Amino acid sequence: MKLYRKSQLTDRESDQITDTVKAKEGKALDVLFEAQQAWSSLSKFRMYAERCRKYTYGNQWGDVIYDSDKRKYVSEEQYIRDQGKVPLKNNMIRQLVKTVVGQFGSNQTEPVCVASDRDDQKLGEMMTIVMRYAYSLNKMWEVDRRTFENYVISGIVAHKSYYGWNAALNKEDAFVMTVPDNRIFFDTNMKDFRYWDCSIIGEIHDISIGDLLANFSHGSVERAEELRQIYVSATKDTLSNFYQDLMPGSDESLSFLVPRDNGLCRVIEVWRKESKLRVKCHDTLEGTYYKIDYEELPNIQRINQDRILQGISQGIPQDDIPLIETENFIDRYWYARWLSPYGDVLQEMETPYWHKSHPYTISIYPFNGGIVHSFVSDVIDQQRYINRLITMVDFIMGASAKGVLLFPEDQIPDGMTIEDIADEWTRYNGVILFKPKPNGALPQQISTNATNVGAYEMLNLQLRLLQEISGVHGALQGKSPSSNTAASLYAQEAQNSATNLVDLMASFTAFREERDTKLMQVIQQFYSDKRYVNISGNEYSEEAKYFDPDKVKNVHFDLTITESQSTPSFRQVTNDLLLELFRAGAIDVKQLLENGAFPFSDRLLQSINKKEEEAMQQLAAMQSAQQAGQVPAGNEQQELGQIQQQIDNNTNPLMNQMMARV
Repeated sequence: MKLYRKSQLTDRESDQITDTVKAKEGKALDVLFEAQQAWSSLSKFRMYAERCRKYTYGNQWGDVIYDSDKRKYVSEEQYIRDQGKVPLKNNMIRQLVKTVVGQFGSNQTEPVCVASDRDDQKLGEMMTIVMRYAYSLNKMWEVDRRTFENYVISGIVAHKSYYGWNAALNKEDAFVMTVPDNRIFFDTNMKDFRYWDCSIIGEIHDISIGDLLANFSHGSVERAEELRQIYVSATKDTLSNFYQDLMPGSDESLSFLVPRDNGLCRVIEVWRKESKLRVKCHDTLEGTYYKIDYEELPNIQRINQDRILQGISQGIPQDDIPLIETENFIDRYWYARWLSPYGDVLQEMETPYWHKSHPYTISIYPFNGGIVHSFVSDVIDQQRYINRLITMVDFIMGASAKGVLLFPEDQIPDGMTIEDIADEWTRYNGVILFKPKPNGALPQQISTNATNVGAYEMLNLQLRLLQEISGVHGALQGKSPSSNTAASLYAQEAQNSATNLVDLMASFTAFREERDTKLMQVIQQFYSDKRYVNISGNEYSEEAKYFDPDKVKNVHFDLTITESQSTPSFRQVTNDLLLELFRAGAIDVKQLLENGAFPFSDRLLQSINKKEEEAMQQLAAMQSAQQAGQVPAGNEQQELGQIQQQIDNNTNPLMNQMMARV
């Protein structure tokens, strides 16, 4: 039997199967090609999303049709203009989108963290306050409204939750970034609507050479020079030669490998599930579970051998010695790479997050059977027909007679031309003097209505169909009802219309919960300093506002999206309830101010605390004098009791009167 060198056996095909991360000479062309294939498979969706976006924002004659006369493809707008007509439109989709987004924005919600263990519920309150701080830092309510608008239009949204440096805020913290639907790519073979079968996801970045060196050189001059050589075309001292405008369609012609701006560097971020032979370890002595690379197995064997020797020396039977139990398995894990368009690996690492997944959160609506079908796409056909009908009515009205003057040629007065007659006919108080000839026809003016071909009936039909298909009726849009409509019926119509949007909003809420859960786990992992977090309108205790990262690192929280308690209506209900309890004597002033949402709460609490401190000092002085043998007089003894009673009751008459008036 022929023997081979051990070094020759390390790159066997079986090793390549069990370890898919091995890169060759700093390149990962196979990963780049797979990412490009995932990007290309979404090309039809990008065209679909761009069409929905154009219809939403008014470019509704941009579809391409074949002009048989010119034998070429032209846009519908150009085709109509070539016939000497004006392409008219009445944008109904935009109003529908604004109504749906307004319905979402009218119910402000926020995350609430609940600890799985009831004993850790105080930590749940602490985590909730930190999540509200993260919401405020990232302007999440505005982000969610704009994201939901894009969700209604295209049917796909994506966010990225990470911890890092934000140059715009000059701050290192936990951030959420929106990913445009024309820059993200993912596994299009997914069928699970929870996206658990995703195997690759990523996005394309266009960054300046300065940002490239700051992010990937890691302070190394040699590495910075290598990056400059890779992106030599973007390191020239030339100004950017491409500027986008703010109109729809300005960012639709994207390429996977080449940026539209020659002064920027294209970086492809790819997160892919990889495979590697690893070992599950169960330490029966420590009671812990963990996994290691297969190459580290000899270390476990040495530890077990040392335990066996130690156990034998202590007289423990060998089969009763607690060892580390091991089991080989193929581990599937997420691995991140940042690649150049040439396949160079700029940076790579196994997922650093505790949730062991990628940082992206996506939602595809409805993803039934692995397809996307947005809200806007349902009403595009009705919008097209409405535009056709109003253009047709305009054609008919333009071709109809409107005040045409029929003036017999033999009746033209002497000394006047037909132009003079036309000017005099249209002039205010104009007079045309002529002698009619016997049996001659007199001048007459013709004005006719547009020919009734059913266009108006069809237009009304399409407007009704637009409401029926979208589910957004006049009541939801806030339109005034007819005079004979009952208030209860109008409210019922608004409720029924909102019911049609429940599924859409529920899917977006599930997306937000998954995104916020990843953001919460990032905060648990990377927040290392204690901090005081106080959010305006916060109803939690003062203790929960002191965030301690050591207490929450190993606690499991369940996150849900609930109605915000910082809305004016909720604060009003809370304040009314607290005032009733205060008037009934169930709570004191401090409890009222600590749990209420009054604009003067902090100042009053400071005043009360200051008065309590003064009273405590005065009480302590009197008690010291009493212990020293200086017995106070009767009125002083009575004053001492009053001070003690005020401290115990935590209130005073002036404050009671003030709060009673509120």
